[in-house]
This record gives sequence, structure tokens and C-alpha cells, in this order.
Amino acid sequence: MDLMSDDAISAFGLLVSEAIETLVDSHDGGLDKRAAMLTVESPSFSKENGQMLFSFKVSGNRQTPVVTSIGIVPQGAEEDDGDYDFSPLGTALDAVPACQCDGFESDRRCAHTLATAWWLQEQMARRSVADVFEFLGELEVDNEAAGRELVTELMRIAKESSVVDSAGEATRIQWRIGLPQSRYYCPISITPYEQRPRKNGKGWTKGKETRSYDLLRRDFSADPIDGRVAALVAKPSYSFEEDHFGEFRALQTLIGHNSVAWDDGDATEVAVLTAELTLTLEPVEIEEDGDDDAPTEKKTKFRPKLAISGIKINPDDCQVVLGHASPVDPIVVLADQKYNRLVICTLRDPRATRLIQFLLRADFSETLLDEADAAKFSVGSTVVDSLVRVELPPQLAGPIVPVTAELVMELRPRPGAGLTLALAMHEPRFRELVSPGNPPGIVSCLTPEGPVRLERDLPAERLSAEAVVEHFELNLLSGDGNFRWVATSDEAALDLLASLYQGGELTPRLIWPEGETIRVRGEITPSALRVQIDDRRDWFGLTGSVSLDGRDVPLAELLAAVRDNRSLVQVGDREFAKISDAFRKRLQQLGDTVVAERGSLKVADAAVPAIQELIGHDVPIEATARWHDSIRRLEALADWTPEKPTGLDATLRDYQLEGYQWLARLASWGVGGVLADDMGLGKTVQTLGVLLDRGPGGPALVVAPTSVGDNWVRETERFSPGLNAHLYRDSDRDKLIAAAGENDLIIVSYQLLQRDAKRFASRQWHTLVLDEAQFIKNSQTKTSQAVRMVEADWRIGLSGTPLENHLGELWSLFRTLSPGLLGSWDRFRNRFADPIERHKDDERRLSLSRLVRPFILRRTKNTVLTELPPRTEITLQAELSKAERRMYEEARVAALAELSGTGEDGQAGQQRIRTLAWLTRLRQLSCHPRLVDKSWKKSSAKLDLFTTLVDELRDGDHRALVFSQFVKHLGLIREALDERGITYQYLDGATPAKERQRRVDSFQNGEGDLFLISLKAGGTGLNLTAADYVIHLDPWWNPAVEDQATDRAHRIGQERPVTVYRLVAEGTIEEQILELHADKRELVAGVLDGTDHAARMETKELIELIREGVSG
Repeated sequence: MDLMSDDAISAFGLLVSEAIETLVDSHDGGLDKRAAMLTVESPSFSKENGQMLFSFKVSGNRQTPVVTSIGIVPQGAEEDDGDYDFSPLGTALDAVPACQCDGFESDRRCAHTLATAWWLQEQMARRSVADVFEFLGELEVDNEAAGRELVTELMRIAKESSVVDSAGEATRIQWRIGLPQSRYYCPISITPYEQRPRKNGKGWTKGKETRSYDLLRRDFSADPIDGRVAALVAKPSYSFEEDHFGEFRALQTLIGHNSVAWDDGDATEVAVLTAELTLTLEPVEIEEDGDDDAPTEKKTKFRPKLAISGIKINPDDCQVVLGHASPVDPIVVLADQKYNRLVICTLRDPRATRLIQFLLRADFSETLLDEADAAKFSVGSTVVDSLVRVELPPQLAGPIVPVTAELVMELRPRPGAGLTLALAMHEPRFRELVSPGNPPGIVSCLTPEGPVRLERDLPAERLSAEAVVEHFELNLLSGDGNFRWVATSDEAALDLLASLYQGGELTPRLIWPEGETIRVRGEITPSALRVQIDDRRDWFGLTGSVSLDGRDVPLAELLAAVRDNRSLVQVGDREFAKISDAFRKRLQQLGDTVVAERGSLKVADAAVPAIQELIGHDVPIEATARWHDSIRRLEALADWTPEKPTGLDATLRDYQLEGYQWLARLASWGVGGVLADDMGLGKTVQTLGVLLDRGPGGPALVVAPTSVGDNWVRETERFSPGLNAHLYRDSDRDKLIAAAGENDLIIVSYQLLQRDAKRFASRQWHTLVLDEAQFIKNSQTKTSQAVRMVEADWRIGLSGTPLENHLGELWSLFRTLSPGLLGSWDRFRNRFADPIERHKDDERRLSLSRLVRPFILRRTKNTVLTELPPRTEITLQAELSKAERRMYEEARVAALAELSGTGEDGQAGQQRIRTLAWLTRLRQLSCHPRLVDKSWKKSSAKLDLFTTLVDELRDGDHRALVFSQFVKHLGLIREALDERGITYQYLDGATPAKERQRRVDSFQNGEGDLFLISLKAGGTGLNLTAADYVIHLDPWWNPAVEDQATDRAHRIGQERPVTVYRLVAEGTIEEQILELHADKRELVAGVLDGTDHAARMETKELIELIREGVSG
């Protein structure tokens, strides 16, 4: 089955061509010469935000290229689309230009956009409509393919960079350490030698000294340590006045290096080690002669000795070099040439240098301390220990004392972001923090009172530490060693600190490396907040701050913390404050209401009451007079219940009077909203009431579908004769717009408003009414843009279905009716749409519902029209014949095969178009095979079921409305009715407006047993209460559209029960569509009524519908 010849695909190509041709015609003729001089590069093609986008670069002679684009978007027209059913949301198409040049800003057209439109027009003219997808595919930017190319190129470069040059022989640098005995130059020399592997493969050659110039040109990417050493020693210093910091830092860098040698004839390899110098008292047993003839006596003496902690080495056997790695980093280097070791000792205090020099010069071989002097030294050794570590033998180390150390958490800022943390045991007498539960079990300490040995309880320490790890889930962080972790970002660090602060007694004491405890300065409550409100153009500016111990925290930072789900905010250097739980909730709602833009907080007029309620009476406010005037006006309006206008010649039901009063309050306030009552509850008459109130202030513009324009005229003449209703299409249009004044009502269709947008935008309107406001649910369509161009003092939308498919529709409505309330699309998507639709976030859903609730009034017939006759809904199953089933299954299998192939090609955009076209074909096959195969001569299961049902209805003296999305399907129904002699009325998108009304009146007056209606053309704005049955021949994706159609009969004025039949082909795609109806209803309830929701279907979900459409 060749899908490229399908009606939907051909129609798509025609619609694109027509949209481009319309764009060309919309340009002023004066642009032709300039456009003809421009050069247009072949564009790229992509699909973004619901539109198809052609992106061009256009240049003139010696001119910088200008970026120009043409977007193909749904038109949003109200006319029926005939047989073309591009997608579940398909409409006609518009070509929308955009350009970066200055000339485009004024007229929204320029020479660049004309040149690109010509280019597209020529390309489309050269191709058949069936070739349109091949053309688009040639232009389309395949983002995934581009991503694959990027990864391939990155991997290639990385692989080439990591390959060692095999052409050249591998060499290495050996660093040779010299100890010159010069008084004038650096006491340490470090010389690089380049070595090559020996030919026998065993070891390295002796090497050749490398000059500084050659050294720095060497590639050290595989040996970064060598690179750092080279940078330090490439230019050695020879002045005796210098401190030679570079050489000593280089020695520190070489610790553990495997290619270091003495700079002598043998180039003997040297191990470079690091350790700490310690001063010890070594016990020595001495035999002393007793008095007179007494025998000799052994006594313990103590010899002072410099030692290296952890390394068995005698400093007396080493050449000792003192130097500095920096002015505050003294270093002692011990060169043990006997055992080929170089020990680097970093001193703990710069003041220790003098003491070390003294100890190194002293000869302790003949020095002994008796017990009294040794004890005296051990008691006072804390002073010496502060400069150089003192290790005492057991005889002098003091008593063993059990100790319970304190579990603490050490926090250390990371360079860049985040922090490191470690659990440790702290005791004031410990030299340093020790790891919980790990040896040594006995810690030698020096105190002012003398030495002492502290015995730790290692098992208890480990249990305590593990309890903290479990409670605060520290193992979810990146591990960095035994009881050590890393919070890699500032956000993670603040979350951790907030958790620790809230941990109460379970939180260990928190300390910084310097021993300073983190300060949480208290709790931020509303009383600490100060708010300032000033006037800006079209909105209020909001600023504020919290003052805590003389430190100010801006309101914007509080809102950011709450948005990021942090309970702590930074108020100083390592100082934080906690936002109280109650205040946190208020701040979160405040963040939903204000709009952050370019570093400032904006408050729309519509958000004033919400802001006032959230700020409350416990927060001091400094505000302008306009703010206080707005508050006083709102307080006065809260209890204002105006009477029905005297000029409204109608008896209002209670809910209608309440609706009028709600509209009147919004109008007095000056903010827009949506009257979202169910279809048939009288939204028009409620609106006429407020239009009467506002009539003396100036003209009103009513934008409505073509099919209901006449109804607005009739309703106005009937209920509000004081208003002058004019149909734009039947008038002298320029004169009508210019002359419109007090009590005038200008009624125009969305299509004509879009076409004549500049004319309507040329003047100010007192009131703008958008009937069936869902026509602007896509903010990017030309219709929506035209409506936003209209300048009006007050705007109101009427729609029984303000939210049908996704939350972007709600945002688009309020962008027009109450600008600023929901902020930018990016803000709305991040704060509400994505969390609600993708992550099922109930808190975000409730917050959005709370935000829009004051501006949406929605009543259902079930709650306000208890006297309305009941409505019964029945689904009738049509069982396909064997021939129909075979044709349907062949199409379904072919669809899956082709769509799977498209997916492999990576053409995601084409795949969605093809998927929707296949779905249309399957839906048509479910209705009647002749909709797809013109050679089919038989009837169909659904047509037979329909004719049987019609016979039963006629026998019972019932009349019915019959709806279908497919005009061709209605054509087959007409043939069957004509053969049977059954009378009917007919209406589709091609029916002129006046003829529509004549046929509606005829049916209402009893002419015709049935009324066949195209769903899109007659689903709204018609009053057809003469019928008491409704038949839907084929289910539509969105139940709200079907409900609107059903309510042509089930509305005020209907006195008989209404029965709704849905004819569904068993075992087909139609059954899956019915299952989707429940999800679509939940989306509306989720925001408007407070229940759950559903989101827009992705291509893979549509393909799954085809996969599941298996018989019985």
C-alpha cells in the first residue's frame, strides 16, 4: 500500500503550497526589486514547538548574510477541512515569516522574507504534491544524526590524541639530583636527562642532558607530573640572593616518582619519600658504680634524638639541606646517599626553622637526661611539640586513661563548588582528628599538665558513626575514603546542611578545618521580611529583603531557595538561616505568582489579590498609591453583587446572574478571565449583561466562529436591544471600524480578524470578547497573533473547553486574556507544565489551580440545571464483515511495517506525519471501505448499523443529529438516505453562513428527520433542540469536541431526554480512541476541577494504538 498517494499526504503538500503562495501575495509590490537582487542559500528544515521551520541565510551584494525563517503552522481557522484529516489536531496551514533585519520589525514583511518565500514557491512548483516529503527530507536537519556525527568526531580526535607516536622511539625523562657544596647557589640541583630504551629491551640508556628549550617543547600529556617538574626547573636560578622556591617545590612534586637518580657518574636511582621530623627521647640503660663497695647499678637515661616518623633513617648519616617551597613553607631535605633515599620533611610551623637548625647542629651522642630531667622535659614538651613533633617512650608517655571521644563532622569547602565532609573523633587533647573505630586504640597526647595516653572505645565509635551515616543517607553522596564523602555542587551542599540542621540531637557537631563551627543564625519568619512595591508600566515591581542580625537577604534569593527545595539560605561567610516551614509554603506560592524577568520581580494586575493574600498582614509593605488604590478597589468589589442590567430583556437563572456578577467584577477590576460554563448554559446572555454595562464606554469587538456570528446578532437584538450589533462580513468594513462607538457591537469571525488584523489593531476597543476562545489555544498560530494585536481595555474569553489536550493551551489563553499572570512560556513550562504532565506532580497541579481559579468560572449542567432532561450515552458495536476485516488488517500490518522502517531511518518528523496519515486511513476503513478504496461496491457494517438505527428512530417519531469528521462519509450516508427517501438537512464547512442559518431554522421548524453535520463545521454555536437523538458516526480523539456537538441538542430549551449513540467498529482503532476519552476528561478536571490530568500523545504512543488495534 503506497502511503505517499494517500489523500492526507497530498492535501498536506497542497496546503503548504497554498500557505507559501498566500505569504508571497501578502508582500508589498515595492519589495519586488530589492528581493530580486538577493541571494538565498538552501535552507535547513526542522520541527520546533509545533511548527515546521525553514531557516535561511539571505545576502545581497557585499552585505552581511541575514537570518530569515518561514514557519508553517496550523491556521486555527473555523472552516471545515473537508476530507483532509492531517492529525488529531489538524487545521489549515499558514506561512509565518521572521527576519532579523530592521525593516521587518515595522511591517512584519521585508525583502528578505519575500525572497525566501519566492524560493520556496519555486521549489514547491517544481515538485508534485506527493513529492513534498522527499523534498522536506532533503532539507531536514536530523538532530540525532548530527549528534552521532559529533560523537564520532569527538571519539576520532580523542583516539588520535591518545595514540603514542609509533614512528618515534619512546623516551623518558630522568631527574637527577645533585648536592653542590656551593655557598652561593641553590643547595639542590635538578637536571633532566632524556633516556631511550636499550636495544635489548632491558632498561634504559644512560641518557643525555636536555636543554631547557627542548624540555619545555616536550609533550608531557602522558606524564603530567614530569610536566609540572619541568615548569619549575626549566630556568634554574643561580643567584645567591634568591630562595630557590622552584627547586624545592619540584622536590615535593617528585615524591614517589619512579625515575629519579643521583647526578653522578653512575646515575644511581633514588627513592624520594616524605615524612615528618620528630624529636624523641631514646631510653638508654647505663651501669653506674655504687657508693664504696656497692655493686654497679643499671639506670635508665634518655638521649635526645632527631628521627623520621615511619622511616628507619639516621639524620646524622645524611646530608641535610634546609630550604623553602614558599615564604611560609620551610622544608628539610635529608639526602641518604648510603641507601639512596631522599626524604622531604615539611615543617608544621615556619617558626620551627630555627629550632631545627639548632637540633641539626647539636651533637647528642654524649648527651643524656636522667629521669628527673626527662620528666621535666616531658611535662613541658607541649611547647616544643607545637613546632616539631615530640614522641615520648612508654616510660615517659604518662598514664593510660579511658576516654569517650566526640563524634564530629568536618566540613571543608571544595574549590569551585560543593564541599567535602568527614566523620571524625575529636578530643581536645588529640593532636588531630582520628577516624571513627580505626586504630590506634591508644593515643599519646601532650598536655600542659604532662603527657597522657588516651584509650579509645573503637567499637562504640564505629557504631555511632554508622548510625549518623544511615540517618542522613551520607552514602548517597560520592565516597572519598573511610567515613569521607563529597557533595559535588553548592545545591547538594546546601541540601546536606539543611538536613543536618534539622537533625536535632542526631546531628554531630559541625566544624570547619579551622575549628570554627558553622553558624545557622536562626529561623526566617514572615515578620523578618520587608516588601517594597513600586509602579512599572503595565505591572507592579516587587522587591524585598529579610534582615537577620544586620545582614540582608534579598527576597529573590529566598524565592530561588524555595524553588530549588532548599530550606537554608546563605546570609554570610559560612553562615546560614533556615526558612520556617509555614513561611516556606507562602514563599512557594508567591514564587508561582510573581514573574522573574531580567533580575526583577513583576506582579501583573491580575495577581494583585493573590500577592496581597500571600504577603498577609504580618509582613510590612511599602507600596505606591496605585497599589493601595487597587487593594481598596478589590476589597469593595469582593462584596459587590450588581443587579441585572435594566436593558437586559431576559430572565436570568440564579447561576446566570452569578455569572454576570462575576464578569462585572472582573470588568471593574480590569483583568481578563474565562467564562468556562458547559455548552448550552447561556454564556452569551451572561456576557450581553456586562456588555450593556460597558456599552457607554466605547465599542466592543466580539470574535466568534463564522457559524455563530448570526446567533450573536439575534441574541443581541432579542436580549439587549440597547446594543447595536453589526456583522463585519456584511458591512462597509473600513467605515464600520472607524465609526464604531458607544453601545456598538462589532462581530467578526476568527478568519476575517486574522486577514484584517492591521485594520482591527488600528484603534482602541473598550471590550474584546473571544467566543469559543479555544480557537487561540495554540499561541503560535496566526489567529492567536492577530488577536493579541487587538488593543482592548478589557478582555474576556468564552469557552466550554478552555483546556482540551495539554497545559500549553491554558497558557496561550491567559497570554491573551490576562498577560503576565502565567509569565513566559519557559517559566510556565518549567514551573507547571512539565512537572504536572510529565512527573504527575500534584503539588504543582494544585498550585496552578489555585493561581487561575479566580479567573475561570466553570459550571456544569449537572450542577446547575437540575431541570434539564437527562442525557443517556450508548455505544453500539459494528462487527466488520470478513472482507472488511481482511482489508483493515492488511492496512494495519502494512502500517506497522512501514512505520518501523521509517523509525530506523531516523526521520522522526516524517514518521509522525506518516503515523497520523495511517491512523486516518485505519479510521476511514473502520467506517466504510469505500472511503479508501473507490472500487468497493458493497455496503459496510457501520452503514448497515446506522440505517437500522434510523429506521427505529423514525418509527418512534424521533429526530436526530448525525455527526462525522469525514465529509466523504457523510456523502455515503446521504446516498443511503436518498435511496430510502428519508428527508434530512445537511451542513459542512463549504456551506455559506447565511445558508447555514436557513437550514438550522428549517430543521428547528420540522423540516427533515435527520441533520447531517460535519463535526468541525457544526460542532459549535448551533441551537438544534428539535432533535432528541445524537449519532456520532466515528469517534473523535478529544471527547470535548464530541460533547460540544452533542450539546447542540442537549441545552437550555430542550424538553425531552437526549440519547447519544456512538457507532464504533469492533476490534479497530476506534476502540482505542474511546479509551483515550477518559484521559482527556481528566486533563480538564485536573486544573479546572482539581483532579488528575493527561498529556499530549507522542508518536510512539500513536504507533502503539495501531499495534494494539487487533480484532477480538
